[in-house]
Amino acid sequence: MTRTHLARTHTPNRPAALVRRVVGTPTEVAATVALVRDSGRLLSMTHPQQIPGSDRVTVTVRFLDTTTPAPAPIRRLRRGHVIAATTIPGVAVLAGIGYLAVQLVQTIRAVFPLIAGAAVVALVLVLLLRRAGRCCPGLHCPGCHH
Repeated sequence: MTRTHLARTHTPNRPAALVRRVVGTPTEVAATVALVRDSGRLLSMTHPQQIPGSDRVTVTVRFLDTTTPAPAPIRRLRRGHVIAATTIPGVAVLAGIGYLAVQLVQTIRAVFPLIAGAAVVALVLVLLLRRAGRCCPGLHCPGCHH
């Protein structure tokens, strides 16, 4: 044994692998392979080979020799689907918020002269009312006589 070979260890609990050749019509062979695959015991298989002069095919199947079915395979989470399911709506919400923000800024820029004009008129009115003596700031002034 060279350095690159791994040392073989004997595991008594591990079932042996069987190699069998399945011969039949393509439908029969597919059903047989599917039965072994669904039981969780399939290790490998060859590509189907057409038997010359016949409509039958042959496949060599390697599977575990156990009487009990293997435990059900663990379903792995498809991360790509989960990422897409969370990212796409998130991007859509951000795009909607961005669109509404742009619309708000454009609306404010369009009506800004009107808002500024109203603010200037209100400021002038406040100053004129205070100067006319209609509003007493609490100090004695010549207009209110107190």
